[in-house]
Amino acid sequence: MQDLKGAVGIVTGASRGVGPFIAERLAMEGVRLAIVARSEDGLRETAKRLGRYGCEPLVVAADISDEDDQRRIVDTVRRELGAPSLLVNNAGLEHITRFQDATVEEIRKVILVNLFGTEALTRLVLPHLLAAGRGHIVNIGSVAGRTAYPYGTINSSAKHGLVGFTWSLREELRGTGVGVSAVYPTLIADVGISAAWQGGRRPPMLGQVTPQQVALAVLTCIRKNRVEITVSPVMERIADVVSAVSPRLTSWVARNTGVYGYLRTVADARRNSDLHHPQ
Repeated sequence: MQDLKGAVGIVTGASRGVGPFIAERLAMEGVRLAIVARSEDGLRETAKRLGRYGCEPLVVAADISDEDDQRRIVDTVRRELGAPSLLVNNAGLEHITRFQDATVEEIRKVILVNLFGTEALTRLVLPHLLAAGRGHIVNIGSVAGRTAYPYGTINSSAKHGLVGFTWSLREELRGTGVGVSAVYPTLIADVGISAAWQGGRRPPMLGQVTPQQVALAVLTCIRKNRVEITVSPVMERIADVVSAVSPRLTSWVARNTGVYGYLRTVADARRNSDLHHPQ
């Protein structure tokens, strides 16, 4: 899609993290936006930001893991803005822990939001894109969906599923005019979940990117119909390529450069915090 002005777009997870930056980037292109998240207060803050670009987004407070909310999102967008032609599946949860310490409910929540919610919402939006013969879906994944991510095992398994979903659906829709892409960021500075990690000094191999870089990658996927973009420092992009060829080598490098040790420290710090401050 080249001309985005006037297109109707949905951005999930738009109340915090990288979501407001993605919405902002699309607002700058003239997209008529519906912003979705569970926090209405957070969405109102995002709406204020978008107002700088003359965008008055439709605010939809909803949980994308809930089937009734999924239908309400699409019905509300159709009624208020018209048929959607863009969907950015950005909503996500992450739980850093030793897998044996995770509860069944924590596993369920991550899978429901990160994978089920994305697929189910896409299923509801897709008929409108197919009817128009144009449109684009962008799934926000993670480098954790491309390689081993110990202590983030629940999140990694969901993000690996997102890779398969993206590639499979893209091939299924080839020739329809509807594009499907994925953006795989590494840790995102300042607004990402990792900003609150307590694990001591971060290994140099574990880089960070800005939320603006992720937002620009989303726009590039839509404009150029790129199947995927990894947003990370150069060394991590090289590791991403190597991982596709030799996951064993990538894991060896991560172990010996302190990446896995750092993640273990973060998981243990989180566990100790939870023990001292139970919910």
